[in-house]
Amino acid sequence: MADVFTLDSNYLAGKRTEIKNDIAYARYKVGSSWYQAAIQNAVVLASGVVEVTFLIDHTVSGNITVTGVELYDHNGQRIGSKTVSITRADATEGILYVCRFSLFQVKENTSNTGAYDAL
Repeated sequence: MADVFTLDSNYLAGKRTEIKNDIAYARYKVGSSWYQAAIQNAVVLASGVVEVTFLIDHTVSGNITVTGVELYDHNGQRIGSKTVSITRADATEGILYVCRFSLFQVKENTSNTGAYDAL
């Protein structure tokens, strides 16, 4: 593909590390309230996937349903969010939530359908 500008793999690896290091905290939603959670672990896996884990603990008592999760950077800017539906029993469980995401380059596939293929 002569018309595709290809990003260097070392550059993409550096951006993955920057993303991992940018993540400062998570938030989760129960009812109409948001609660902050500390990041337990943030790594770039051998596959290039950025993996972030945080614990939804017993800050909120009772049986709960978590309906949203968010990640934030060190400037308080939201990195991303996801709508979820996770239930937790009162004081008997914690929830270890894992976020995994990839950063990779794509090109439009040859079928011209608007779909993309990874490089």
